[in-house]
Amino acid sequence: MKLVWRILLAITLVLGMTTSLATATPAAADAEYGYLWSLDFDFEHDFNGVLTIKVGPWKNGNLVSVDETSTATVGCRPMGSVSLSAGDAVFDGGYLECYLDLAAVVLNNHKLTVEPVDNYGSILLRTRVKSTANTIAPMFTHPDASYKIDFTSTFAVTPQQELWNNAGLLQATFPGVTINTWQPYTYQYTCIWGGPCDASFRVGPQMQNMPTAGGRVRFSTGPTVFEIGRDGGDLFYGYMSSLRIDPGNSAH
Repeated sequence: MKLVWRILLAITLVLGMTTSLATATPAAADAEYGYLWSLDFDFEHDFNGVLTIKVGPWKNGNLVSVDETSTATVGCRPMGSVSLSAGDAVFDGGYLECYLDLAAVVLNNHKLTVEPVDNYGSILLRTRVKSTANTIAPMFTHPDASYKIDFTSTFAVTPQQELWNNAGLLQATFPGVTINTWQPYTYQYTCIWGGPCDASFRVGPQMQNMPTAGGRVRFSTGPTVFEIGRDGGDLFYGYMSSLRIDPGNSAH
């Protein structure tokens, strides 16, 4: 994750930071501050997501401690045939259109200025879905990241991810997995500083790892529209019970 804030102790005292920051373990005069974020959907009551921000001093690519935590709602609206049923989002020819302004939330909640394009040493996406069609099923489509599941094979699935880091299409095929069955899917991309980098995929108990080219994940932080259940002409048909997007540093 790219470091986003440098705070001098003298400036902290003058500006009067919030109580949680002021009473935290004092950082050195040239301490670096950073943030982590994650976005979760549970579809229990609505289509919206919960964005969680954690802020604290940063050292050697790690968040040393969490001095502040906040949450914000990420609004999503159904486009076409999408409904809620017993804690699941049901996609039947529709998708969710969502709006995220990460930089504004970090600034408003924590007074930290975020770069227009930030970078992360890792990014994780986890979802639990049941497909009802042998199609290409988009999970999460952002201008800087795309996650799909290829259900076109009758007796295998192929999770796919593309990131804005020149790594190209990353995918792995898992035999014995069919549509109409609930499965958890996990995508993890990790790149320690300049490399080496690797991608891992997990479907149920099966897991595959692969080294890959590319670099740290670059991610736009300004006003962005992303979609759940659609990517271009592809639509997801089935059920989604949860979705989590969690970028971090190389040790996250």
